Amino acid sequence: MDDYTWKKRLEARRRRRKNERYFVVFLLIAIVFSFLFYIGVYTKTPNYAMETAQKALIDNDADTFDRYVDVVSVASKAYDDLTVDQFKYDTQLSERERSLFENFYVLIRPQMAQGAAEIIDYKINNNTWILPDGILQGRQLGIDYDLLLEKSLIRHTKITGIGEVENIAADKATVDLEVVEEYTGIPFTLHLELEKVNSAGWSFGGFEFNFMNRTWKMGSLNFNLGTSDWRVVGINNYHDYLELITPRLKQELAEYIDTTAEIVNRYNSAFRTYQNEFIYMQRTQTGVMSPQQRENIAAYIENNIIPALQNRQQELDEMTPPNGALYLSKLRKESTNITVSAWSYYIKGLRENNPEAFYTAESLHKQELALDQRIEEIVHNSAISRERPDVIN
Repeated sequence: MDDYTWKKRLEARRRRRKNERYFVVFLLIAIVFSFLFYIGVYTKTPNYAMETAQKALIDNDADTFDRYVDVVSVASKAYDDLTVDQFKYDTQLSERERSLFENFYVLIRPQMAQGAAEIIDYKINNNTWILPDGILQGRQLGIDYDLLLEKSLIRHTKITGIGEVENIAADKATVDLEVVEEYTGIPFTLHLELEKVNSAGWSFGGFEFNFMNRTWKMGSLNFNLGTSDWRVVGINNYHDYLELITPRLKQELAEYIDTTAEIVNRYNSAFRTYQNEFIYMQRTQTGVMSPQQRENIAAYIENNIIPALQNRQQELDEMTPPNGALYLSKLRKESTNITVSAWSYYIKGLRENNPEAFYTAESLHKQELALDQRIEEIVHNSAISRERPDVIN
C-alpha cells in the first residue's frame, strides 16, 4: 500500500471518529435537554397537572392529588353552588329566619370546605367514604354533613374521561371533565378551572463556550423544579350539573315517598299506640318498677313493638325503590335495625337489671333519633321541592 493511499485511509478514519464524537456529544446534549425540558417545562403545564391528578386517583395517592387539585378551593366554590337555594322555597321560614340561615351557611363555609377536603383525601387513599370528625361531627354546626354529601352527588358521580386543556392564558386554563351520574345514567361535561401557581425556578444557558475549536452559543431556558405550576381551583358549571340531575332524582324520591306513605302512616299510628301503652306500663307509685312489671314491659316490647318494626321494614323492602330514593330507603332500613337493637338491649337491661345494657340501649336510641331527623329532613325537603317552579327540566 503506497503512502498516498495510507494517508487517505488515516484521514477517513479520523473524520469518522470525529463524526462519531460529534454524534455522541449531540446525543448526550439531546438527552440532557429532553430531560430538562420534561422536568422543567412539561411537568409545569396544565396537561401534566391533569394527567398526574388522574394517575393519583388511580394510585390512591391523595398527597399527589392535592398538589394538582386545590380541594379546599374547589369544595368552597361547590359549597356555594350547593347551598345557594337551600332555604329559598321553604315557606315555613320567615324572611328574617331565612336571612339568618343563609348568613350562617356563609360563615361556616371554611369549615365545610376543609371537612370536604379531609373526606375526599380519605376516599382517595382508602376508597371509602367517611364523615368528618371534630366540629363537623353530627350536628354541632347545625348541619347534617351526610345529607350535604348526598345532595352534592359526589358519591355517585363517576369520571369517564378528561378532555384537552383549552383557553390557556398567562395564568388560567380550562379542561373538560367527562362524568356520568350513576343513579340517572346521565352524562355531563364539567368545566374545570385551572390556575397557575408562581414558584421559584432557575435559568439554564445564556452563555458561550468553546468546544473542539469552535465557539458555541447557548440560549437561555427557564426551568421550574418546584411543585406544579398549575392546579385545579374550581368547577365553573357545577351548579348547572346540580340543576340537571337533582330535579330528576327528587322526582323519583317524591314518587317513592308517595308510594310508601300508606305503610309509614299506618305503622306510625300503631307505634303511637304502643308508645302510650309503654308509658302507662312504666308507671309506679314508688318510682321503682317491680320484677314482674319489668318482665311485663320486656314481653310487651318483645311481642309487639319489635315485631311491628320488623313487619314495617319487610313491607318497605318489598317495594323496590327507584335510584333517586336509594338513600332514603337505606336510611329507613338502618333506622329500623338500630331501633330493634336498642329495644333488644333495653329488654336485656330489664330482665337482667343490667346498667350496661341500658347505657347501650340509650346510645343506640340517640343514633336512631339522628337517623330519624335526617329522614324527616329528606321528606320535608321533598315537599318543598314540589312547590319549586320548573322542578323538572
